[in-house]
Amino acid sequence: MKLFIGNLSYDTTEQKLAQALAEIGTIVEFRRPMDFNTGNPRGFAFITMDSMESGEKAIQLLDGMKMDGRELKANEAEERRNDHPADRPAKVSMNIPKQRPVDDRPIGKDGLRVRYKGI
Repeated sequence: MKLFIGNLSYDTTEQKLAQALAEIGTIVEFRRPMDFNTGNPRGFAFITMDSMESGEKAIQLLDGMKMDGRELKANEAEERRNDHPADRPAKVSMNIPKQRPVDDRPIGKDGLRVRYKGI
């Protein structure tokens, strides 16, 4: 069973969570995303337990538990929804040809357009 553990402190490690869940069951997979800009761990993690029973017990144990000064939130992880920007249809670009700007400079005595001097 896959669990979502939220409101984690930066100091909370996989080992601390494993110690809290040691008597309930085995953690099969642990994933804690990192913040792209800072490199710090984000405030949540995904844990996969070895069975449904151990997952349900882990939710009961961890939900509301104080760890590293924060009250944890635990529930069953949900499948990712399709509202991610990568899942949206691509924007359609319209290939409108660019029109050349109108050259309204006066024509000089030599038959060529007068060249403006820069300021």
